[in-house]
This record gives sequence, C-alpha cells and structure tokens, in this order.
Amino acid sequence: MRTSQQREIWLNDHLDLYNYACEIGDSDWQEELMATIRNGPPSESDETDREERQRKLWQEYHVLNHKLLELFSLLKTSKSDFEAQGILRLMWALKSRRLEVGRRLVL
Repeated sequence: MRTSQQREIWLNDHLDLYNYACEIGDSDWQEELMATIRNGPPSESDETDREERQRKLWQEYHVLNHKLLELFSLLKTSKSDFEAQGILRLMWALKSRRLEVGRRLVL
C-alpha cells in the first residue's frame, strides 16, 4: 500500500510538471497532467504490472542485442554476398524491433 508520503511526493512531482507545462505553454500536456492528477497515483497492482512489462521489455532488448552480436560474427565469416545480404536483412529486422522495444522502455 502506498504511504501518504509517497502519494504526496507523487502529487508534488506532477504539480511541478504541470507548472512547467504552463511555463512552456504546452496546453495538451497540461490537460494530460491534470487528468493524471485527477485519477491519482497508480495503484500497487498497476505499478507491479508496469514493472513486469518493463522487465520483459528489458529482457527482450538484451536478447535482441545478443542475436545482433551473433549475426555480426556470422557476417564477418560469411562466404558469399548472397549469404551476407541475408544476414544483413535479418540484422535490419532485429534493429528495427530493438528500436521499437527501446521506445517502449522507461529509461
């Protein structure tokens, strides 16, 4: 269960962001922050779900990196242009997926 101190910190952080959004004149962000403040801090189960999604995304990110390193090694030892082109296509697909996963990560 969230303590009152954690809720207070959450609210203060969001109010600071709201004030900053006002300063820079970003009305869309102001509305989004106000809706978030009205809904209150995420529940523990929401937080646990978010943490689990982030853990899985990091795991996928690391797997993609490992596969890219393996393909890079294969590329260096490829025997033909045809084989190299196939490896490069796979690498581009993995890089695209890695970018997508990276965007979804909270860094």
